[in-house]
Amino acid sequence: MIKNRYFFLLVVIILLLIKYNFNDFIKNPVLNITSSIKSYYVDTVKEWEDFKDKYINQEKSIEELKKEVASLRKRALLSSAFAGKLNSLLKDKSDTYSPDLNITRAISYVDLANYNRVWMDFKGLKNDKIFGLLYQGYSAGIVINRDGRAMGLLQGDDKCIYSVYIGEKKLPGVIFGNKSNMIIRYIPSWMKVNVGDEVYTSGLDNIFFEGVKVGKVTEVVKEESYTSAIVEPYAKITVPGFFHIVTKP
Repeated sequence: MIKNRYFFLLVVIILLLIKYNFNDFIKNPVLNITSSIKSYYVDTVKEWEDFKDKYINQEKSIEELKKEVASLRKRALLSSAFAGKLNSLLKDKSDTYSPDLNITRAISYVDLANYNRVWMDFKGLKNDKIFGLLYQGYSAGIVINRDGRAMGLLQGDDKCIYSVYIGEKKLPGVIFGNKSNMIIRYIPSWMKVNVGDEVYTSGLDNIFFEGVKVGKVTEVVKEESYTSAIVEPYAKITVPGFFHIVTKP
C-alpha cells in the first residue's frame, strides 16, 4: 500500500516536471539555436550588402566615371582643336585672336555747327591709327588723331569711311557718312544688292572687327560703272555720351 502511494507520488512529480520544467528545458535551447541561426543569417546578408556596395557597386561607379572622364576628355580636346582652328581662320597671325574695347566719352563738339564731329576723352592714340567707334553695340563712326587729340567722326560725317559686308553673301563695299544716313560706294555692278540687306563691318580695314552691325539697305542706286546703296544706320545718336573704342580689332 505504501509502495503504491510512493509510485503514485512519483508519477505526479514526473507529470509536473514535464508540464513546467521539461517543456522549458527543451524549448529554450531550441529557441536559442533558432535565434542564433536568424542572427547569423541577418549578419551574413548585411555583410554581403556592405561588400556589394563597397566593392561591386563601387567598381561599377568607377567604370562609369572612367567612361564619363574619357568622354569629357574627348570633348575638351575637340574644343581645343576647334578653338585653335577658329583662331587660325579669324586671324592669320602668331598670337590668338582677342579683340579689345575701351570705354570712353565725348567731351564736346569740335564745332557747334557740325554735330558729327566730337572730341573724345581717349589717351590711346597711335600716330595715324584709325579706331572704330561703337555706340550701344552698333558701329557709330571712327576716331582719328587730330593734332594729338582724339576726334570722333560720327557716322554722318563724309570723312567717316570703313569697309563693310552686305547681306548673307558678304558682298564687299566701302561705306561713307552721308549726313543723316550712310552710303556704300564702289559695289561691283554684277553683284546683286537688295533693299533690306543687313550691313555689318568686314574687319578687313583693321578698324573694326568683323560682324559689328551697321544698318540696313533702304535704297539701291545704279551708277554708270558700279552700284551704290543707301543705308539707314542702327545707331541713333542724339546727344553724344559714352562710346566704346575698338583698341584691338
